[in-house]
Amino acid sequence: MPTPETTLGLKYSMARFYAADDGSAADAPHWLRQSQEKLAKLQRRLSRMEPGSRNYQEAVQKYRLLHEHIANQRRDFIHKESSRIANGWNAVCMRGDSMQEVSKKKVLPGNALDSGFGMFRECLRYKLARQGRPLILVDRFTPTTRICSACGELRGCGLHRRAVWVCDKCGAKHQREVNAAKNIKAQGLAQYFAA
Repeated sequence: MPTPETTLGLKYSMARFYAADDGSAADAPHWLRQSQEKLAKLQRRLSRMEPGSRNYQEAVQKYRLLHEHIANQRRDFIHKESSRIANGWNAVCMRGDSMQEVSKKKVLPGNALDSGFGMFRECLRYKLARQGRPLILVDRFTPTTRICSACGELRGCGLHRRAVWVCDKCGAKHQREVNAAKNIKAQGLAQYFAA
């Protein structure tokens, strides 16, 4: 049975993969970005080769293996992190964000699809379900970053993009992503017990 003490609230973070309501975060390495130089070098070599030659086929194989290595690194991190969370918490609350919609936003740095957060959410879902624990998805249009988790005050638009902000009503100081994770957890538990 989920309780506030045994439930984790997670907020997707472009910079840090996710932020949790307890202040912790997962800093996933950017595997594709780290291998970008190797990939560019292989692509330059490929462009100078004659398609169909033996050297060309060998270079294509190296290029394919490098992409496979990057995918395996991402998959390994996602499975280890989702297992750690599924084994440590009775319930997990997340926003039901569409990763394709998130990736279309121009203001976010990096590539949302490269992080593998959608795959992480699916791994977490089946690992929790296997143990009989719920993954609670909160409506993606809930203004979790704009609500003060201490008093419930809703802030105006524009100011919620700051990394750290102070509530005008109660004076509580919030880190934006941790505050959003707390709101996701509160909303998820309310939604779970209402159902």
